Amino acid sequence: MRVLLIGAGAIAHHHAAAARLIPAEAILAADPSAEARARFSAAYPEAGIFETPEAMLASAPAGRDDIVVVAVPPWLHAPMTLMAFEAGFHVLCEKPVARTLAELDGMLAAAETAGRRLGDCAIRFNGQPSMRRASALIGEGALGQLNLVRMIHRSVRGRPGIEYQPASRWFLDPDLAGGGVLVDWSVYDLAMLFDVLRPTEVRVDAAHLARIEGRDDPPDHPPRVESHVAAMLRLVLPDGATVPCLYERANGVNGPAHAELSVEGTTGGLSWQWLPPYDGDATRVTRFVDGGGKVEREVETLPMGEHPHFHHQPLLAMAAAVAGRPSNALAAADLRFNFAVIAAIQSVAADAAAATIRRA
Repeated sequence: MRVLLIGAGAIAHHHAAAARLIPAEAILAADPSAEARARFSAAYPEAGIFETPEAMLASAPAGRDDIVVVAVPPWLHAPMTLMAFEAGFHVLCEKPVARTLAELDGMLAAAETAGRRLGDCAIRFNGQPSMRRASALIGEGALGQLNLVRMIHRSVRGRPGIEYQPASRWFLDPDLAGGGVLVDWSVYDLAMLFDVLRPTEVRVDAAHLARIEGRDDPPDHPPRVESHVAAMLRLVLPDGATVPCLYERANGVNGPAHAELSVEGTTGGLSWQWLPPYDGDATRVTRFVDGGGKVEREVETLPMGEHPHFHHQPLLAMAAAVAGRPSNALAAADLRFNFAVIAAIQSVAADAAAATIRRA
């Protein structure tokens, strides 16, 4: 198995580190930036370095298990993915996997035509021990009938292209980035939540996208993407039950920071850690149990064990899936389902008409 990286920037370094863990027979990288190529070569001297992806893909025929990692900005995801499929490679694409659902459908069609797999890096945080435990508790009926899901993560300031990676102004252009916090972070949120709850259908009843005007916003690149998303969802679970989900994510708000993930039922509640830092290399599950006139908390600490670093997980999962081993990688139908919910939130926020997405 060879790993070929389109892009040699910061995120490509993480994928290269994962490639060493496979271990890949060869690591190749292509980037038009001489500076990026030099940094990558210094960090990974064993890698073959190319100036263009075309030259890299043409350097040797695609092997049965070879994987191309598309690690460039979003407006290049579709064309680079299509080029890699045409050359006969499997493709793992950075998030957001596409800018639009139509773009993603073209990528999935190309994967099917080529008989190759499309992977999505939005699974970075999936499959952690805390999530496995949460899923098991819910499946056992430990919470009774589910009646509410709350997923909220508000960061006061952390907008890509401004407070975070300020040199990358393309984050502020929806035509280049595909959107703001919805495609930058919500893709992770919903991939993780859906991995635990496995909804067969999601109805987006209402959605709202907003952005702030900050004192230090660049006048030559005014933000045109959202820094705040809020949505009212209804999740249809595998047993046919429907549970409301209050969802909110922000990387720029003029209000308080807040983070909460909870699932409540008729006989108990549940929360679990999924984002770093992982103190003591462990995650935690918190149960809320009726204590007779009060609610008691029970905290369970779960070592990460052999679960990979979140930056390594996408490629390791992809490699396992390509080799036919158990994997956290998404099947094509699940990948599309997750992104279709993201697209539906955008659509509902724009025209206020509710939308329903069903898992194929």
